[in-house]
Amino acid sequence: MRFILTLSLLVFALDNIQGQPLALTKEQATEDFNWLRFALEYVHPRLYKYDDKRTVDARFDSLSRQINNEISGLDFLALVSKTNATVRCGHLYTIPQEQLAKEILEKKVLPFHIKTLEDKFYILNDCSNFSIPNGSRILSINGKSDKEIFNTIIQGIASDGYIQTRKLRLMERYFNYLFHGFNLYYHLHVDRGNTFKIEYIEYGTNKEKAIKVNGISIDERQKLLLKKYSVDEQIWFKTSSPKFEINKQNDFASLTVSRSFYDQTIDPNFDSLLNSAFYRIKNEKINNLILDLRNNEGGDEHQQRELISYLYNKPFRLYQNILLSHLDFRPLKNVIIERDTSNLFFNNDDEYMRRINDNLWINNYEYSDNLILKQPKDNAFTGKIYVLMNGITFSSAAALVSDLKKTTDAIFIGEEAGGAYEGPTGGDNIVIQLPNSKIMVRISPNIQIGYMYQKHPIGRGVLPTHPIKYTIRDVVEGKDLEIELARTLIQRKKF
Repeated sequence: MRFILTLSLLVFALDNIQGQPLALTKEQATEDFNWLRFALEYVHPRLYKYDDKRTVDARFDSLSRQINNEISGLDFLALVSKTNATVRCGHLYTIPQEQLAKEILEKKVLPFHIKTLEDKFYILNDCSNFSIPNGSRILSINGKSDKEIFNTIIQGIASDGYIQTRKLRLMERYFNYLFHGFNLYYHLHVDRGNTFKIEYIEYGTNKEKAIKVNGISIDERQKLLLKKYSVDEQIWFKTSSPKFEINKQNDFASLTVSRSFYDQTIDPNFDSLLNSAFYRIKNEKINNLILDLRNNEGGDEHQQRELISYLYNKPFRLYQNILLSHLDFRPLKNVIIERDTSNLFFNNDDEYMRRINDNLWINNYEYSDNLILKQPKDNAFTGKIYVLMNGITFSSAAALVSDLKKTTDAIFIGEEAGGAYEGPTGGDNIVIQLPNSKIMVRISPNIQIGYMYQKHPIGRGVLPTHPIKYTIRDVVEGKDLEIELARTLIQRKKF
C-alpha cells in the first residue's frame, strides 16, 4: 500500500497532459481486455478461489462482448474495474494513467461528501449554495434512486471475498481520487453529468426536497471544505501514526495505528514508540489496551511483526506458507511496468520454491522474516486487548487482527475487518499497463497463508464480538461509538 502515498502526491503532476477525451477503437479495447484477461489468468493465484474456471471463463467472455464498437476510455475503465472486482481480491487495483487520469481528476464532482450507512447515502459538509443540513438522506440523483445507484457502483469495487464493509467504507474515501471514492464510482458507473438533481429527505425536518446543484472541481471542493468546515481531505496523510496515550485513572492505554507506512516528516519512530509504550504499560501496571486499527490500509509487515510480538507472549510468525503463481513472468514482458523487464525470471537454483502444480509454487524453507518464528518482547502485554476495526482495516492490518483472533482473547469492536481471515493475496506486485488505454493494474502473484490457521468462513474478515451500527444521528453528532464501548467495557470490569 505504500504506492498510495506516492500516487496521491503525484496526482497533480498530470496537469500538463493535453488532449481530447480518450476513445478506443474496438480493436484497441479488445487488445487491452485480452491482455488484462491473460495477466489475471497467468498471475493471480486465487482467480478460481470463489468460482470454478468454467464460471470465470464465461464471465470473461460475457464482459468482453460488451466491447462491440468504439468505446470511450471512461467506459473501458468502468469495464476493467468491474472485471477486476469479480475476482474478489482487495489487492487488485485498477488505476487510470495519463489521459484517463486527467479526465478523472478534472471531472465535476458533488459539492459535498457522502456517508454510507448500509445501502443508504447521506450528505455531509455541503459546499453548495443550498446549505443542505448534515445527515440529509439522498433519495435520488439525476432520476436514479439511491438503491439503483448503490447496486450499480458496488459491482465495480474490488474487495476480498464476500466482505461488504470494505466496499462501503471505500465509497467514503476522499483522497485517493484516482481509484477510490463515491465520486469516482458514480462517474464511472452511473452518470457523467456536470449538474446533479438531488431528491433528499432533510435532516431534522424529514421534509422531502429537490434541488439542482452544479458540480465543482475536486480542488474547489477541497478549498471550500477547509474554509467552511475545517475539513482537510488529505488529513489521513498528515496525522501521525502511531499515537499512544495512557489513562491511568481508568486503567487503560490506547494505541492508535491509522497508517502502516512510515513518514519521517510526521510519524514517530515506530519501533522506539512501541518499546517506550509497552515499557510504560508494564511499569505502570496498566491492565487494558485499546488498539485502534480503524482506517489502517496495511502495507508494512515489519510493523505487523513488531505489534504481535508485544501483544502475544509466545513465539509467533506471520505466515505458515507463502505461495507464488509463477517464477517466470516473461510472457507479460510487453505490458509489465515498475520492474526491470530483463529480470522477469526468478532464480530458483537453491530450490527455495517447490512446484505444486502448473500454476503454483510454495516456499520450501524459511527464507523470509515473515516465515521465521519471532520471540515475544520482554514487555509483551498480558492484559485485556480491545481491538477497534472497520472495513478499511485491510492487508497487514487485517492480518494483524486475524493474528490476535488466533492467539489472544481480545475483544473486537466495530465492523467486519476488510481483509480475509485466511491471509491476503498480497505482498509482491506484478504491475501491468494496458497498451492502448494506459490503465495500470496491480496484481499480486502471492498467497500468504496465516500462521496457526483456525476454522473461519472463507472469504470473510474477522467478525466483531461487539458489532457497531451507526445511525446518521450518531454521525451528525460526531460520536465515536467504538471508543465509547471499549471504555464502557473496561469500566464494567472494575466493578
